[in-house]
Amino acid sequence: MTKKRFRRLLTATLFILAFTSFVRIYRVSEISMNYTLVDGDLVVVDNFSAGIHIPSFHIYIDRHIYSNEEGIHRGDILAFRHPLEHRLYLKRCVALPGDSLFQKNKSLYLQIESDSSKTRDYASRYSIPAVVVDGEYWLENPYEPFYDIVHDDRVYGPKELIDYPLVKLPPHMYFFMGDFRDNSTDSRFFGPVPYERIYYKVRYILKLSRGLESLASIKNF
Repeated sequence: MTKKRFRRLLTATLFILAFTSFVRIYRVSEISMNYTLVDGDLVVVDNFSAGIHIPSFHIYIDRHIYSNEEGIHRGDILAFRHPLEHRLYLKRCVALPGDSLFQKNKSLYLQIESDSSKTRDYASRYSIPAVVVDGEYWLENPYEPFYDIVHDDRVYGPKELIDYPLVKLPPHMYFFMGDFRDNSTDSRFFGPVPYERIYYKVRYILKLSRGLESLASIKNF
């Protein structure tokens, strides 16, 4: 190989490594985010809007090069490393640091910044259903008006899928749930996720074309 060809190959390799450090495409391979994300869909993630994380090239180092927690919002879909496994999960962030939440009979209740007044104002501003529990305002199932949140009446357990105790999120901790609420291993099982384990933010969802049989098989899993 000539020096000129070697330099071109090296330049191309470095460009690919640099590009994939900031933008990647992942194939969805589970049903916990049905029907927002269906098995086989593709997602484009970025490594800058929620901070620049050390890229994961089959090796996971839970550390940010540049932190930007302000880039994470309630409702974002993020890729984070499972606390007990060396792989990335895609789930929806349902609560930010300082928020409080609990789940009762499969309904999610969220209190913005653990403040009843802020929650009441938030509900009024964005026309989200709110209820009073023990004298305080809570958003009731705040994501259902906007996303395809799915429940399955056939699921009666485990208990974490039905009820979840009241928790206030500490600083730098985020609570994740799958949109297919009754078929998702998420923060209800392994707890809130620290910011350092959040790698990427989903920017675009590429839905694949599917035939009737394929759609029916996904629906009936």
